[in-house]
Amino acid sequence: MPTRLTFDAHPKELVTRSDGSTRISLLWSRRTHRAAVVVEDDATGETIELDVRERENPLDVYEHALAYAPRRGHPGRAPVAPKLAA
Repeated sequence: MPTRLTFDAHPKELVTRSDGSTRISLLWSRRTHRAAVVVEDDATGETIELDVRERENPLDVYEHALAYAPRRGHPGRAPVAPKLAA
C-alpha cells in the first residue's frame, strides 16, 4: 500500500504492479469518488501521486504513469513542457 495519499487516507487499491524498485498502484477513493495513480521508487524514496482527471481513462494513467508524471509535475518538481518537433 502506498505510503501517502493526499486525497484519501484509506483508498481502495484496485491494482498494483512492481518492476524492480518501482511500485505503481491505481487507487480509488470511495469518499471522494476519485482515482489516483501512485508511483513509489524504493531506490530513491520518491513518491509521485497522479490524480486521474475527469476525462482521463484511469487504466491509461496507470499503464503509462511514467509518461504522465513529467507532464504533470509533482511535489518538488515543475511540469516539463512538451518538446516541439523542428
